[in-house]
Amino acid sequence: MLTNQRGNALLTVLITSLVMVTIGMAIMSSTIGGAKRTEVRETDIDITYEGLKAVEEISAKLAFQLQPTKQLEINQLSPVNMNSKVRDFIQTEIIPSYQSSDTIKCITIVDVSGNQASNLLGAHCGKANTLQYQTFGMDFLDTNLTRVYEIIVNTKNPDSEEGKVEKIVRKRIILSPIPSFLKYTLGSREQLQLNGSPHLVGNLYAHSLGISEDANYQLSNLDDKKVSAPFPSIVGDLYTSYDKVNYDHMKSLVDTRQFYPHLPPPDIKQDSQFTDISFDRTYGEEVGKVLDSLGLSLDQALTKANIRNSIMANYLTDSPLFFPLVNGILSENVQGTVKADQSITVKGLRHHGVDLIVQGDVNILANSKMDIGNIISTGNVTISNATGEMSIGNIVAAGKVSIEANAPVILKKNIVSFDDVLFQSQNSTSSIEGNIYSGRNLTIQGDANDPDDENDEIEFDSVIYAKGKTSISNLNITGKDNPGNSNQRGQLILLSKGELLVTRMNEFQYYTDEEEKREADLLPDASENIKPLQAFLYTDSDATLYGVGSLFYVNGGVFSKGNLTVNAVRGDVDSMDTIQSDLFSNQEKKLSRFIVHYNKDVLLSKLDDLPKVDSLSLIGDEIIVE
Repeated sequence: MLTNQRGNALLTVLITSLVMVTIGMAIMSSTIGGAKRTEVRETDIDITYEGLKAVEEISAKLAFQLQPTKQLEINQLSPVNMNSKVRDFIQTEIIPSYQSSDTIKCITIVDVSGNQASNLLGAHCGKANTLQYQTFGMDFLDTNLTRVYEIIVNTKNPDSEEGKVEKIVRKRIILSPIPSFLKYTLGSREQLQLNGSPHLVGNLYAHSLGISEDANYQLSNLDDKKVSAPFPSIVGDLYTSYDKVNYDHMKSLVDTRQFYPHLPPPDIKQDSQFTDISFDRTYGEEVGKVLDSLGLSLDQALTKANIRNSIMANYLTDSPLFFPLVNGILSENVQGTVKADQSITVKGLRHHGVDLIVQGDVNILANSKMDIGNIISTGNVTISNATGEMSIGNIVAAGKVSIEANAPVILKKNIVSFDDVLFQSQNSTSSIEGNIYSGRNLTIQGDANDPDDENDEIEFDSVIYAKGKTSISNLNITGKDNPGNSNQRGQLILLSKGELLVTRMNEFQYYTDEEEKREADLLPDASENIKPLQAFLYTDSDATLYGVGSLFYVNGGVFSKGNLTVNAVRGDVDSMDTIQSDLFSNQEKKLSRFIVHYNKDVLLSKLDDLPKVDSLSLIGDEIIVE
């Protein structure tokens, strides 16, 4: 039987055509949607870049205006008008320059220095008022110019593009009247010489730079030796004040990759606004504050003769003397204030807070717990604490101050010596909470003959100034715990006019796990038994530092106005005599024995005791894109 299928064929053609059209439309729709998504992604990238560029431009313009004779020079600022001056600058100089931008929606600046964030432009850039901020709770805003701000840039897609794409770019900055060296992890105003493989997290500064694969070290018999190590590792940028010869040499070091092979080499940048300190002026001002607080003002030069005259005139002239001696030893039963016109020896004090004011030397030989008030002497002060905890208020001495701590010594206030200062911790942990001002050399040391692990330790939360050489050796130095904040530890800020030598710190100790695991910064894990020193170390002269037998780990910075030389290796070292065989295997991908990690938090405390300079510095901190 014949069947007519013409109608079925037509139907098949129509259905096939419909399916093909539908598929075609779907493909076109997908293509258009993909193109739009690609466009949105491209717009997202573009406006993020514009936001990042804007916060960097604003930071640069703000830094420029901090210079003398500019709009925000330090002489025009006070704690009262600081925010209003910064606000006016943003309103008059920054915002108008971005009004014609089709990618910048609004700009503002937020003060996060205190306990609450404050948008200096009020309701302007309203989205900024809905963000979460880290605030710093600084309690000296009425007396200091230091401020922490966040620059906020709200970006948008250009009107010519479809959709609504916005980004918030935030950059935290610190404005503070601090010297420039506090902006850097490691640096030198002269030659920075990196021998071996130190690890540095943060920006570096160098007038000129030298790099060698050989780290220097010294045997116990004082023979000088070298050991090979990988090149230095740097997570940050390298800054210099532009000098063509030095710049070209630094660039050649980068181009020939004379840096740790497992990290990209640093970029070279310029810091043309470096601000040095005047050490002598700062020292005189800070010592003057301490002496004024004790009624020992010096209108003349800081000399031994002048401080002796001031002690005599203010404390020991026309006032009754009280110093009951038993066989040359001060009675343990004295109370209040002891005034003596001859040297005294103290072996015990039953009462708390006894002040000792002496024309002559003060010798303290303690075999029991003792709580001493202030010690003021026209001669030397010598303290030996054999057993029991000893606490001391201020110490002012025309001569030397020597403290030997076989049991804990807690310095609650300040030491002012017009001669050398020696603090030796032996088989104990002492604490320095006040500041130290040494008129000559400063020595902080432990016992060089510990039979087992290093057990000599000093906890610091202080600023130290030394007019001579500074030597730190054979002990562990840590930041003092803050009872009110378990996440915050104390800091040591050490400024030495003479040469700085730091050796045999955490000697022959090492991390539990020596492998580098944190790829972003190559730092030890926070759970490690080796804890960093919270410190900035500065010398007005030269400095030589070692991370070979020592394990040198600082959270802060190290800077030399003269030459700075660092020697370091990676890996475990058991003995200086066997170091060549200890490090025979590959050191790469092992933690360095010399680590400095920049920590700006140290800048937000001890500000009143830091060197003063003639302009504010701008320190850039983290950038967030939301």
